[in-house]
Amino acid sequence: MPQIEVRSADVAFSGTTARGYAAVFNQWTRIAGLYDERLDPACFDRTLIEDPDILALWNHSPDALLGRTTAGTLRLSTDSHGLQFELDLDPRSPYGALCLSALERGDAHGCSFGFGVVAQTWQDEDNWERPRRTLTDLILYEVTITPQPAYPTTTASLRSETAMDNAVAARRRISEREAAMRKRGLL
Repeated sequence: MPQIEVRSADVAFSGTTARGYAAVFNQWTRIAGLYDERLDPACFDRTLIEDPDILALWNHSPDALLGRTTAGTLRLSTDSHGLQFELDLDPRSPYGALCLSALERGDAHGCSFGFGVVAQTWQDEDNWERPRRTLTDLILYEVTITPQPAYPTTTASLRSETAMDNAVAARRRISEREAAMRKRGLL
């Protein structure tokens, strides 16, 4: 079994669904001041094809479970930018409430991920300050929402409602009020 490593990024949310990029492709980041690392766009293909049970955690803590793929509360996909996630948070659970609050307040806006390396390449040129590692094939174990992402370009936030959603909700409230007024004979 490969050694488990973790990396971090940014997060967003709306209501109780968080979404963002747990990993971003082709962006160099410094790891522990020792080397620079980037993710190949195909590095998560194995995980997405094999569809194992991936956990969503708060700050890499296995005791702080937020969701999982087998329960359908965590959904993962990739696009040309990176590894996208959508996570249904439960405000009734202590860590779900903590995560919702941290995202809403902006105290946490990054993500990370825990993985095992299957394949990688290293480059070390004399004119580079540090060696460079490209991760080409990974086994993904978890994604995490964290206040301290290693990859600063990752994102997490609460899903924002669109202007259309807001307009539909406003029309629904007006219709409900009008119906209540008709019922009372005021319209």
